[in-house]
Amino acid sequence: MDTNSKNILAFFVEKQRFAIYLHSVERVIRAQAITKITDSPLFIEGVIDYYGEIIAVINLRKRLGFQLNELSISDRFIIVKTNSRKLALIVDEVEDVIIPDTKDLFDSKEIDAGMKFINILRDDEGIVLVYDVEKLLSKTEEIDLDAILESHVSLSS
Repeated sequence: MDTNSKNILAFFVEKQRFAIYLHSVERVIRAQAITKITDSPLFIEGVIDYYGEIIAVINLRKRLGFQLNELSISDRFIIVKTNSRKLALIVDEVEDVIIPDTKDLFDSKEIDAGMKFINILRDDEGIVLVYDVEKLLSKTEEIDLDAILESHVSLSS
């Protein structure tokens, strides 16, 4: 892993700091209208048209078990790339890119093997949970989402 692949993008959900590795981030955009899809998993808010590509929008508040808020114009979507798709993550605010010192990064598996995030960063601002975007969706959720998106795209064509 090169040095740049350890850089992270920090953001806030419900006043708590989280992050994802910068190499997974395609872009940060302002919140926009979301098309709801029936029968989608609870944390899938719907879909957006992202430069001609239909991508699912994940509500991190729902995914992480926080109180739900109405989508606000001040919210941001972080467009991320996984090995199988692009996703839009709804976050309250994007903080900044952080270049962590490796001595301040801890593997979450050392704390709990079941944790879905990959690392914990300790910095001057406190603790940051660094999520692995590849683990945002389980295999079953990936399959369900593929079916939903396929159905939605074929209906709108």
